[in-house]
Amino acid sequence: MRKYLILSLLLHTLFACAQIQVKQVTYAVKDTVQYLDIYEPPQPNGMSILFMHGGAFENGHPKNQKPFGEGLAKKGYKVFVMSYRLYLKGVGFGCDVPTPEKLKAIRIGVEDAADAGQYIVEHAKELGVDTTKLYIAGSSAGAEAILHLVFNPFTKADPKRFAFYEHFKFAGAMSFAGAHIDLNTIKADRFTPLLLLHGDNDQLVPFGTAPHRFCNAQQPGWLMFNGSRSIYEKAKSLGAPAVFYSFKGKGHEISWYNMSHYDEIEAFTAKVNSGKPLQPEWIQQ
Repeated sequence: MRKYLILSLLLHTLFACAQIQVKQVTYAVKDTVQYLDIYEPPQPNGMSILFMHGGAFENGHPKNQKPFGEGLAKKGYKVFVMSYRLYLKGVGFGCDVPTPEKLKAIRIGVEDAADAGQYIVEHAKELGVDTTKLYIAGSSAGAEAILHLVFNPFTKADPKRFAFYEHFKFAGAMSFAGAHIDLNTIKADRFTPLLLLHGDNDQLVPFGTAPHRFCNAQQPGWLMFNGSRSIYEKAKSLGAPAVFYSFKGKGHEISWYNMSHYDEIEAFTAKVNSGKPLQPEWIQQ
C-alpha cells in the first residue's frame, strides 16, 4: 500500500510539472529584442510576479531563473521573467568602473523594468493578469533595479519617461539582496509594500549603508548604497509596510534565495492581499 501511495505522489508531482507551460512574448525592441518568459501555473492563485535577474548589470539570463519560475508556478503564481539590456556587459561593476557608468547601468535597467511592467498592465486581459495583484521582484542587480523603479530617483530628470507609474503601483516589491542609492525617494504617500531578504555579511551589496562592493572613496567606482537594513529602517520610520528577513553571517548568496524561500514569498503576498494593515516587521534568521 505504501508503495502505491509513493507512486501516486510521484505521478502527481510529475503531472504538475508537465502542466507548467512556458511561453515568450516581446515587450520592447531596443538595441535588441527584450522579452518575457511566462510561466503559466496549473492552478492559478490570481497573483502574478514580474522578476528581474541579477548579474551586476553585465551578465545573467532569464533561462537561469527556470527553477524560480517553475517553483512559484507550481504554487499558483503566474511568473514573468524579463530580459533586459546589460549595459556593462564585458565591463563589470567593480570599483574601477566609473560611478556615472554604474548609475547609467542602473537607470537603463530601471527603464526596461518600467517597460516590462507597463506592457503587462496594458496587455493584462490577454495575459490573464489581475493588475491589483501584480508584484515585482528581483535579485542582486535586479533587486536594485526594481527598488529604483518603485522608489524612482530618475523621475524628476525624465518625468515623461516614467509617467505611467504616477498612476500605477505594484501590489508589492520583493528584493533579494538589493539596495537603493537615495532613501529620500522612499515616501509614505507612494510607498509600495516591501519584502526584503539580505545577509548581514554581504560583501557585494551592503546590508546597511556603505559603498557598493566596499570601494574606497579614491576609486572611480565609489558609490554609496542603502541596503535592506537601511531601507527597512526608513520604512519603519514612516510606519510603512515592510517585512525584512535578515540572515546572520550570510553573504551575497541570499540573492539566490528567490529559488527556494517560497514560504516567505507566500506569507508576504498573503498579508498584502488580506487587505489588513501590514506593519513593519524585522525577522532575524
